[in-house]
Amino acid sequence: MSPYFVIALGFIRRYRPSAGIGTLMSLVLPLAVVNLVVWLGMFLAWYALGIPLGPGVPVR
Repeated sequence: MSPYFVIALGFIRRYRPSAGIGTLMSLVLPLAVVNLVVWLGMFLAWYALGIPLGPGVPVR
């Protein structure tokens, strides 16, 4: 878990006093899914272009 989770929970409780861990998780979940899709797309593009993964390490 992120160390900032408690801080984010504190901020969200300022504006929505009944909010808890589940509320925060449900608000952050769409951002996490979008982040996963974008990074996966970037990885697939990197792989499809055949760009080396590191010095002396070819993709295939």
